[in-house]
Amino acid sequence: MLTAALKVESVNLALEILDEYDLRGHKIRVQRAQFQMRGEYNPALKPKRKKKDKEKLQKIKEKLFDWRPDKMRGERSKNEKTVIIKNLFTPELFEKEVELILEYQNNLREECGKCGIVRKVVIYDRHPEGIAQVNMSSPEEADVVIQMMQGRYFGQRQLSAEHWDGKTKYKIDESAAEAQERLSKWDEYLAAEDAAKQEAEEAPSDSPPASDAIA
Repeated sequence: MLTAALKVESVNLALEILDEYDLRGHKIRVQRAQFQMRGEYNPALKPKRKKKDKEKLQKIKEKLFDWRPDKMRGERSKNEKTVIIKNLFTPELFEKEVELILEYQNNLREECGKCGIVRKVVIYDRHPEGIAQVNMSSPEEADVVIQMMQGRYFGQRQLSAEHWDGKTKYKIDESAAEAQERLSKWDEYLAAEDAAKQEAEEAPSDSPPASDAIA
């Protein structure tokens, strides 16, 4: 039987304790596994790990060796800081007016800010259920947001609000063509914003000259 350990020290401990151990009349033999490489070693063929992969692996190792539980008794889960609001919109709305995404985000941030500190607001504009995600700084603040938003009407749409379950993914993948179309709409919106700003700056002032104003 081949057994793998997380640390070299665990292998040494198994050799000291289990080797020659008598189990129900049978002696257990434990020895360090020997591995033999097939062919010649070529370091150039060894796949190089990206920095991101190394960091991810390091986090997994740290979690394995961390004796502390994910949360203390009575402590609420991190996902309870996040509120999921449904039936806020229809995806077709943002297809016609893409700039409304920012307006919805700002409105939610302002409204939920009455309940505490808003960390992040995400509008899943392609989701058929009209999903928005609001991250608060604590589960208690998220509770207040849910109380405020649950059953509330936005326009003619009745909202529902609940804690995120920590698992469900709401992002809807889009094709390359859809992504390009989305970027084009954003470019048109930004260009129109810049044009309006420039026009306002170049427009003559309606106020009288300074000498007349003083008189």
